Amino acid sequence: MKVLLVTGRLAESIVKANSAGCDVYVADVDVAAFITEKHLSSVDISRYDLVLVPGLAKGRWRELEERTGTKVRLGPIHAYDIPKVMERIGSVELSHEVPADRLIDMNRERELVELVESVEKGVFDINGVEVGGTSRMKVVAEIVDATELDRDQLVSRIEYYLQSGADIIDLGVPLSFSVEDVRRAVKVAKDCCDAVSVDTFSPRAIRTAVESGVDMVMSISEKNIRALDHIEGQAVVVVERNVERLSWLVDLVRTKTEKVIADPVLDMDGFVSSVLRYAEFRRRDPRTPVLFGAGNVTELFDADSIGVNALLALIAEEVGASLLFTTEASPKTRGSIRELRIASYMVKGARLKGTPPKDLGMSLLVLKEKVRFPEAEVPENCQKAVESKEFHRDPLGDFRIWISGDRIVCSHEKACVHGKTAKEIIDTVLRMGLVSRLDHAGYLGRELKKAEIALKLKKNYVQDEELNFGYYERDLKDENSC
Repeated sequence: MKVLLVTGRLAESIVKANSAGCDVYVADVDVAAFITEKHLSSVDISRYDLVLVPGLAKGRWRELEERTGTKVRLGPIHAYDIPKVMERIGSVELSHEVPADRLIDMNRERELVELVESVEKGVFDINGVEVGGTSRMKVVAEIVDATELDRDQLVSRIEYYLQSGADIIDLGVPLSFSVEDVRRAVKVAKDCCDAVSVDTFSPRAIRTAVESGVDMVMSISEKNIRALDHIEGQAVVVVERNVERLSWLVDLVRTKTEKVIADPVLDMDGFVSSVLRYAEFRRRDPRTPVLFGAGNVTELFDADSIGVNALLALIAEEVGASLLFTTEASPKTRGSIRELRIASYMVKGARLKGTPPKDLGMSLLVLKEKVRFPEAEVPENCQKAVESKEFHRDPLGDFRIWISGDRIVCSHEKACVHGKTAKEIIDTVLRMGLVSRLDHAGYLGRELKKAEIALKLKKNYVQDEELNFGYYERDLKDENSC
């Protein structure tokens, strides 16, 4: 296939260095993203099978393709990704609207999901949710003290958990509860989703939940074994740290229901030995689905949950777990449900492909990146920046900025604007004529972008204070002090 790469003057050297054997045409424009179909009017593109224009270029590429009979599609955003695109050029239909690198990642993600779901066959199902067997590990998300929430609070939490990727909603019941609250919580949950679990040691609460239509009962052990009398075909999670006793309890519960799940208990204190319990139980019993309590670790670990959950999912897949149990009871574990959902596809797909969990189209990279693009040199005539200590108040007034839910709020004495991105807010503020000084506009842009970053990373935002990046920030300070 004969391919022409189109770029601008500033990116010429980079594109040619990554051209992968393709011809390169440098358009009469500095910035590649500004290229349109008019810049190709003097080029005979009919000699090529495919013309790749810059990924962010906004030309009428479909019209040009129809007029010339030559495929004109968006290439990658970054020239460094050209070789990656060329490797898959014959297997992916490139787009007029979506940059090639993003399209390839989307295709990889779709292929991963299709691969994982093609082997979806469980030992049994929990109201339609396949569990065990060859199926993907399912995410059980606990709502702590669910019976103490009012209906609107409970519905909101359930909807958030489902949107995050929870497969089963688990209702945590506190030690002090009322039968009416258990019944109400189960009914509300069943109205919102298919598979509902209840987490309690109380036989009375279990009986009420079963009568109310719950699909799974957590935390059956020798201490509350009489609660089995209330089971009517629900899935039951059996909890026991001693593997031999756990196997005995599993066999006992199976006389009441075939839907038995073993939980050897993942401990933070004695983590390795608890993981070995899982491996030992799976060696003894290759079939019974197993619950892996990832939340037991993330809640007790002052580390970002993203990497912790990824590694826990990999361990869980290795020891043959079927369910990943977590909660988001504290701010530091916010996002754990989504993280485990993504990780469940990554580790299952990696196992099916026989590869490490990388280059799959899905990732849990947030602050770090796989590729570091080469950096341009600082020109010799580049002036060192100096911060101005002067302050001049904008006569049109000041702004107060904060985050509320999933929005950034920017308040002025004459108007209040909210949005999800810094650009849409600053564009609105400028359109309304609320800023008269360039330094004030610059300040506003900085603060709004900082708020946008905080919103995306689920971090606290306080106007005029730096975002907290933990040890990254400390390392930077140490470096500057040398």
